[in-house]
Amino acid sequence: MDFSFFISLKRLIPWFSIWFFSLGYGKVKSFNFENEIIPLLEEYCYDCHGEGAKKGGFKIDELIGLGAFKQNQKKWDRVWKNLNNRNMPPANVLQPYDPEISKILTWIEEASFPPDLAEEDSGIASLRRLNRTEYENTIQDIFGIEIDAEDYFPADDTGYGFDTIGEVLTLSPLLMEKYLGMAEVVMQKVLGPIQEEKEMLRFFAENIEGGRQYGNHRVLPQRGSFEINHTSTITGEYEVKVWASASRAGNEFAKMQVQVNGQEIQTFSIESEYPRKSMYRFPFQGNENQRNRITINFINDFYDPKNRNPKRRDRNLYVEKIEILTPKGLNLSFRESRLRLLGESERQNIKDHHALFSFKKWLPRIYRTDLTSEDFTKHEFFFREMRAKGLSSIEAVRQAFKAALISPRFIFREEAMDFEKPDKISEFALAHRLSYFLWSSIPDDTLWELAKNQELRRNLKKEFLRMLSDPKLNAFIENFSGQWLQLRDLKLATPNPDQFPEFSDAVRASMIRETEEFFKYLLIQNLPVDTLLSANFSMVNQEMAKFYGLPGDFTEEFKRVVFTGEDSAKRGGILTHGSILAITSNPTRTSPVKRGKWVLENLLAAPPREPPPNVTELEEPITKDNRVLTLREQMAQHSKNPMCYSCHVSMDNLGYAMENFNAIGKWRTEEDGMPLDVLGKLSSGEKFDGVQELQRFLKNHKKQAMVRCIIKKLLTYGLGRGLNYKDRALVDDILSDFSGKDVLLADLLFAVIESESFQNGN
Repeated sequence: MDFSFFISLKRLIPWFSIWFFSLGYGKVKSFNFENEIIPLLEEYCYDCHGEGAKKGGFKIDELIGLGAFKQNQKKWDRVWKNLNNRNMPPANVLQPYDPEISKILTWIEEASFPPDLAEEDSGIASLRRLNRTEYENTIQDIFGIEIDAEDYFPADDTGYGFDTIGEVLTLSPLLMEKYLGMAEVVMQKVLGPIQEEKEMLRFFAENIEGGRQYGNHRVLPQRGSFEINHTSTITGEYEVKVWASASRAGNEFAKMQVQVNGQEIQTFSIESEYPRKSMYRFPFQGNENQRNRITINFINDFYDPKNRNPKRRDRNLYVEKIEILTPKGLNLSFRESRLRLLGESERQNIKDHHALFSFKKWLPRIYRTDLTSEDFTKHEFFFREMRAKGLSSIEAVRQAFKAALISPRFIFREEAMDFEKPDKISEFALAHRLSYFLWSSIPDDTLWELAKNQELRRNLKKEFLRMLSDPKLNAFIENFSGQWLQLRDLKLATPNPDQFPEFSDAVRASMIRETEEFFKYLLIQNLPVDTLLSANFSMVNQEMAKFYGLPGDFTEEFKRVVFTGEDSAKRGGILTHGSILAITSNPTRTSPVKRGKWVLENLLAAPPREPPPNVTELEEPITKDNRVLTLREQMAQHSKNPMCYSCHVSMDNLGYAMENFNAIGKWRTEEDGMPLDVLGKLSSGEKFDGVQELQRFLKNHKKQAMVRCIIKKLLTYGLGRGLNYKDRALVDDILSDFSGKDVLLADLLFAVIESESFQNGN
């Protein structure tokens, strides 16, 4: 811990006074440095970081002078984080009270990290590339088609625990190639594949009904018919080609009459003498999804057994193959998406005005703003250039939209400012920030029209409630809770199949859904945040009921189940969910460290320090006196290292309270035949015996920390950036809005949306 800057405190007083005065901070500081801060530092920090001590690697001379101080701001950052996360002072020494820590944190913020006035309230929102989920949902909402972005694009990088962070959503050359390829995939799904030639369907002799097989031909030795059946996929003129020949007899050629659906089309004289063949063609009008019967009749049979030339005695008709050519156009499967894009009902070549209509309607949605006439002119010019090069209207449309899909204006989210309100993002930008926050996609028509008419902000609460009731909210449930609660990690978990044969892929998927549906229920019902811990119910389906051993009738659908009797002591609250317990375990055993760390990180926003180098995890059981030590005893030995103790004392004791659950979340009361000790004890003296007491402790004593944690997670996810020191005041403001009343989950979510940072683009 880098706390050596606290040494020789009294010698630093004049320097700090001069520095504050020079920066103009003497007027805004919220503390008396000499009388309020120094006594705290002397009491809690001086023993390790005072004069003559250099824990953390600091020397006193390194901190004297403004220049040297500025050069060590990264170390100050570590100090702030360690204090804020309660990693220091060490757990085995005297601990400051929360108000005292808050006072020191405020001092560090105001003294060490004054706002940069040149950058403050710059109003410039960071660019954010669409992540895979956002790209997939956006394409679906614009074009009405489904794509699988997860299979096509590489996994998105994460920052601060989320894949919505602008600074890690970079664009590599390889990824750009992927976007180029996906643009073609999208347009093929919307408009159909490029058809340079007419589609062709072939019927060979063996596929033709009537007559009999003769080599690779079908032959009619007397009056009769050949017949094929065909379904026309689009409306238009179809062309039939028949490769036919005949044997000659009598004084005329063989006559071949063709019919479609009983209607005579044409009669041909077959002049080609078998085996030499010729191609005969005729058209017919087909309609969408129409079943057609194509008949070829032999109408002038002739037989003269007395002819001296055997080849001239019998007149027969031979057919080698039949081909049907489909008109240039699209398969029925593309009709809906094509109509959506182009707004036309013709199945043949579109007109140019259909293309221009599509630009007016969809380009604003693709670029996520109300476009100018100049913007449309550019795209129209591109379209006409493609037409001038010989492309059909439909192909020119294809190229124009492909260009839009690889534009930075589509790939990146750029949130414009409101020119009339420089401290606010525009209504369009707010609509998109809100929509991507809750739906991971573009605004629907209602949000779009409100933004266009500058009425979104005045209807924000109403729209928020409407969006909560929309099925697209599942995107927020899956993506936010999946990353905040680390549910995605369960997809990669590998419990030992020999030890835990009951852990199947179906159980894995149901565990994730249980926690998602639980979080969704709390949000939709607007229940208090602490219900996460105090709930006496969960959302359970048939798979999870069997896994938990719950009585009653269940189906594949999840439903709310209230735990009663013995089950109420085992289940209830998120720390008893199989998903959380499984992701915080090792393949063969539980991990109090991982479970405690999960609580600190995800419920209290107080992650422990990274372990020191060369410290290994427990791999082999530790034995003593011919006895395998319990996991708790092994952890106690592991934590004897002074470098490990300060972190393990908090993590392990939280995790011990959850030891009644095995590595996949099943209830147990003993380990290797030994009764489990599930007592947790913090350095500050608090005790909790088992998971239910732990959850009550967190609810009663760490409620504010948990609410603060959720606010931070929501802001990070929604803003697409890590939080800074200025955001601490924002978090405090949001928290203060709930002073003296229950913090309801949906209300908390809306408070984040209403917050200054969410509204102003910072």
